[in-house]
Amino acid sequence: MSFTVPAAGQDEPGAVVPGAWQDPEISVPVSVIGDAAELMALVAELVDSSRDGVVRARIEALLEAKGAEPGPAADWMITSIRRLAREADSILACEGISCDRGLARYWGG
Repeated sequence: MSFTVPAAGQDEPGAVVPGAWQDPEISVPVSVIGDAAELMALVAELVDSSRDGVVRARIEALLEAKGAEPGPAADWMITSIRRLAREADSILACEGISCDRGLARYWGG
């Protein structure tokens, strides 16, 4: 099953900013959206649970190695992970779609 993510066209009157770039519509399998939401939520939880800052330090080191200013880039990445996880999960919830969670296959019992 696929889900089409709607977006106003670049020159459509309904665009948020007329004439500005708008993302195109794409069709994405529900399982991909579900997996992405789950994985991003787990990464956000990992960052949040790292009280000693080890995970954030590794994120900063990675982004610095890619040429970015580590602090602001890490803030952007961590904030984006949380936002994208919420958005992907709400897309599924809004449509009343439930999909199997990938982590569930590793639960004991």
